[in-house]
Amino acid sequence: MPDALSTTVPIWCTVLNLALLPAHPLSAALFLPPHLLPSTHAHVAALIPSFVAALRALDLALPTALTKPLRPLWVTPDSLPEPRAGAGGALFDEYRPVICCTASRRVVGSEVDEAGYVQGAADDTENWACGLTPAVFWAHVDELLAAPEADLPALISQLVSQHESLRRDPSPASYKRLTPQISVCHLPLSPPTTPTTCHIALTTASTPKDAWLKSPTCLEAGLGKSKTASRNLRLALPDMCAFAAGFLGKGPSSGDGPRQVVVACDSGKDLSVGAALALSCHLFDDGGRLRVPGEAASFTKALVKARLGAIMTAYPEANPSRQTLQSVNSFLMDWRR
Repeated sequence: MPDALSTTVPIWCTVLNLALLPAHPLSAALFLPPHLLPSTHAHVAALIPSFVAALRALDLALPTALTKPLRPLWVTPDSLPEPRAGAGGALFDEYRPVICCTASRRVVGSEVDEAGYVQGAADDTENWACGLTPAVFWAHVDELLAAPEADLPALISQLVSQHESLRRDPSPASYKRLTPQISVCHLPLSPPTTPTTCHIALTTASTPKDAWLKSPTCLEAGLGKSKTASRNLRLALPDMCAFAAGFLGKGPSSGDGPRQVVVACDSGKDLSVGAALALSCHLFDDGGRLRVPGEAASFTKALVKARLGAIMTAYPEANPSRQTLQSVNSFLMDWRR
């Protein structure tokens, strides 16, 4: 089982419970998978207060709709149906269940003992999903579940192709505004149609830097795909920040309002969000004002965490990868920059 499901999600459940429902008697309970040792439970429980304090230090506008504490539950290929509990067969009267589902079965012992079975490999969807995404799966769930297993690869390929063909240029109404002057969206992204908007497109094709600048209002950076793109983001961020700073520094045109930067990537949730985070930290101070060119600025982990927290609050569907965030941190805090 991945650490994200066995440890990270349970930690977040308890942290959110204590932050959102501090007076609830069940909020402090930490639930971990039964295969973890008591010493692991004690170690993780000791870290919870510091995590809660770190969350509160971000000073986010947290939601207030949660009425019962969150509780993680784990579903694997070896799981047995959960017994019903409580009067009338009601399940989880005291908690909101958070289902942690993994395609990997749990292995006790070494992989050699299990005839080469690699624990956790099934959770890397790039190895088996054939491009299937949650959105495509749920849009065609009945058709997929009814198809014979041998027909699934061809069916998935067909559905993924149909989904891609339906994607059109996102309209301004579909942009996700992360800050007053920075928005994100998915590709494809047409050239801007107003003089107060500039576009930064992060494409999956690998292109040389000298070909990135398409116009004074359009930068198209070819970073490649997946983890390679996240790593290449580090090297591209100086150019993106310089491009956006030059555009924003011109100020608004007469009567047109503040200038806007729109960043797009293939999903609209990973690289574009990472680039937007870097732009927010590098170009704007804590009051949302554009930094003075050449002015010395100090970038800290606390600053990046606070800006990322604000972005995730504005756009909960955002999902910047660890590699993307590492590139942003490296760009902002590397003394060699």
